[in-house]
Amino acid sequence: MPSDLTLSIAREAAEGLAGDGAEAVVLVGSHARGDAGPESDVDLLAVGPQAFSFRLERRGGSLVSVSSRQLGSYRRELADPGSVCAAVPGWREAVPVHDPLGIAASLIGEAKAWTWKPLAERCDGWVAEEITSFAEEVHKLVSALRRGNRTAAAVQRSLLATRLAPILAVHRRILYGSENALWDTVGSEMGEEWRRAQSSSLGLDGEPFEQTCRAALELYGLAVDDAGYLFDERQKRVVSHALELAGLADDWKQIAENSSRRAACIRDEPGSSKGFEVFS
Repeated sequence: MPSDLTLSIAREAAEGLAGDGAEAVVLVGSHARGDAGPESDVDLLAVGPQAFSFRLERRGGSLVSVSSRQLGSYRRELADPGSVCAAVPGWREAVPVHDPLGIAASLIGEAKAWTWKPLAERCDGWVAEEITSFAEEVHKLVSALRRGNRTAAAVQRSLLATRLAPILAVHRRILYGSENALWDTVGSEMGEEWRRAQSSSLGLDGEPFEQTCRAALELYGLAVDDAGYLFDERQKRVVSHALELAGLADDWKQIAENSSRRAACIRDEPGSSKGFEVFS
């Protein structure tokens, strides 16, 4: 449960938001769950007339983040593969601080009743296209390394090191209440090879620059391997060329050979259709 101080801060902010037309305000994130640290911000979501707004404030000695959107926008997040992994647990754990019309309670109820099944096909298509789109970052990283442009290479490496995990969370049906837990959780689900490459791509043990870049390319290969059975012919041509460019052509051959077997294995895993939640 939120602390009394947090609730006081949230209610004070909600009064101002209501005066600006907000129909509902909820507290989400670590303060809503009751596991906030001393530097955790107080996260508020407001349902209001504005299409989207975001701002940071200082209240009661705390950093307060305020997001405001229309009701339809929040509902779409519960049906969008790109946002659902964070949106569903966020609303499930939300604490209403201003809800005279029961709008927040309705969204919380929808989130608690939510399941993966109606969205499964869309999620698979989204995952395949998102991983395919990161072939461009592979091209850019390889090109930057060949030109000796360390700045550009570092940027592309960082994109691969950080942005593949959210895609694989959708693929593996992982709901995460805290983004802080995302990369370790995906690593645990993906296995030791992914964890090792992810750690190296982030330079956690002081790896040489070229090694971190190579590890980022390996992460892409592992992502393709994990979701390889989802690709259509166009996507296969794109990712196979990217892997060849990255020096991972042999990996693609193995992926192609194993794609049918992997599809059967993943879909037959107990609980794979509904995934799991992580809040730490």
